[in-house]
Amino acid sequence: MAPVTLYKTSDLVKKASSQALFPWVVPGTALPTSRQQSLVGLKRLMKGRGLDPHGLEATVYDTQSCVVSGTLLEASGIDADALPIFEPGNPNFYNGDENLLALVMGQPPVAQSFNLYYLHWGFDSTHCVRLGSHANYFITAALQGCSIFVTGDPASPTVYHLNASSETVNGGTDDQVTQAKVQAMRSRFNAARKVMGGSETSSASAAMTDYMPGMLNAAGTAQMEQERGVSGASWYHLRTHAYRSFWKVQEDELLQFGTVFGVRESGRWSFYFQRRTRHAYSYKTWKSGRANHSSWDVRCERFWPA
Repeated sequence: MAPVTLYKTSDLVKKASSQALFPWVVPGTALPTSRQQSLVGLKRLMKGRGLDPHGLEATVYDTQSCVVSGTLLEASGIDADALPIFEPGNPNFYNGDENLLALVMGQPPVAQSFNLYYLHWGFDSTHCVRLGSHANYFITAALQGCSIFVTGDPASPTVYHLNASSETVNGGTDDQVTQAKVQAMRSRFNAARKVMGGSETSSASAAMTDYMPGMLNAAGTAQMEQERGVSGASWYHLRTHAYRSFWKVQEDELLQFGTVFGVRESGRWSFYFQRRTRHAYSYKTWKSGRANHSSWDVRCERFWPA
């Protein structure tokens, strides 16, 4: 379980262009200092403008208290008993997965560790922090439907992590519910931006429609399956290696989630979202037993500055 070394800031972007990046905070790690900031006045609320009460406050974190030590580890070499890696709300452990980098926070630092800003999150809430020069990296919690907004000066932008899990549309389609959640989070961000600072022109976001389109409706799932060659056959040929044929069984599972991270170079921040897709299946050869396999592929894009 040798840590991965970053020799310069841009190395993280290079690695994230080909390897999935999964932020993992060791359970029990202390939360940073924060305060609650009112975003909308009581009079406005009483006038009944249809504002979601979950958007009336934001958890604002102290800049320096969000700096933590992180270490990059190849998930394929992490022992599940020593350090279990899993997506919150997902029963699958990622230990042993190929092409996955776990950015582990909350453990004692080692020589290859580095400082970074980490932004927490919460259900139906708004969390934000203004970045500075205390670290050259930023990451927030793994994404399964939240929206991330960045606004302000590239030297010290403010980053928002918003969640609208309870937002719904009675009798609505999957697409209608998705759009309602995305719009609710955008409205809350705009309310926060007017209080916390930042212009509309200096703002950009990464939403679930950007980083996990394959999980939002049947059409997206079908396209994701087609792109990765998932077959409906009980058995089909996977590959031939060293004169052995590998065959895959009908236990394909595709998952798609997101990661947002930022890097600071020459005093200016830039932010990226990563669409990471996990393909898990079982396979066997003509003479061996069944074995499980999980691997990731990624798509990484810069979204701020726009």
